[in-house]
Amino acid sequence: MTRQRRIVFPARGEVRLEAFEPRPPGPGELLLETRYSLMSIGTETTVLHARYDPGTHFASRFSFPQIKTGVQAVADVVAAAADVTEFGTGDTIFMRMAHASHATLPAALCSPVPKDIDLKSACWAGLAKTAFRAAHVAPFSIGGTVLIVGAGPVGQMTVRWARAAGLNSIVVVDPVELRLRHAAAGGATDCLNGTLEDVRAALLERSAGAGFGIVVDTTGNPAVFAGALGAAAMFGRVVLLGDTGYPARQALTSDVMTKGLTIVATHDHHDRDGWTQRRIDALFYRSATGGSFPLDGLITHEFSPEACGAAYELADQHRDEAIGILFDWSLQ
Repeated sequence: MTRQRRIVFPARGEVRLEAFEPRPPGPGELLLETRYSLMSIGTETTVLHARYDPGTHFASRFSFPQIKTGVQAVADVVAAAADVTEFGTGDTIFMRMAHASHATLPAALCSPVPKDIDLKSACWAGLAKTAFRAAHVAPFSIGGTVLIVGAGPVGQMTVRWARAAGLNSIVVVDPVELRLRHAAAGGATDCLNGTLEDVRAALLERSAGAGFGIVVDTTGNPAVFAGALGAAAMFGRVVLLGDTGYPARQALTSDVMTKGLTIVATHDHHDRDGWTQRRIDALFYRSATGGSFPLDGLITHEFSPEACGAAYELADQHRDEAIGILFDWSLQ
């Protein structure tokens, strides 16, 4: 067994790799050895730097020292409890777990990873699940149109669900050219460089002056909310997918009343209509291996766990240069 270490946030703005002892599996559990874990850039930097108001769900869930540093990884089964029948030693699984070399968790929270997918790309299942929530509540439907605001990691997954769902028009707005290139590769039909304010005229042209029936805000930036409302069509639906730490800064505008808008928020843990983690994971892997969910090139940076400080500095200070930031646990 490789060295047993995990990435922790000991204090606000601090990152450390530390030794730890994973516990043996109890009933219904697996002991797992991580191959790769993928950073959720927005959420993890929000937690690391405590960029949230008191009284928010971030404040209630996170404090320092913080060991819940990540949410998506691919791992191999090292040992299984005697009552576990669906996984065995050597199986490769996807898990929602912090950045660590090992983990012990219920088998029911793991999903099988198909043999015909690149294991680094398989890590995207976590953020794909988050984006699926928007596709489900919008809902995305064949031949439809959507405006996706933000082409960061969650935005990239949202674009790909829109493509997989057969939408006819997928318009993406983002001020970073790198993100727009990847959005286009993932299925966006129209990529506009800038903020919503910058591209207001272009959006009116694309929608024939009517606005968009579905607008998905993936950014987590409270300042974007008003612009998303403004871009919506009469009786349109605005989906809040990006999770801000400052919800009090998200201000309603008169568009809500004058257009009769529907605002729906969706979160990673919102299981609706039987769409559980494992069911979404299975759909994601079928889509990815079937060619309708392209993932090539989305992992832009790879780090050893020892370089975790540099990885989080990149995520926080040079976010425009990164989409997928991966930790390779074979390099420790």
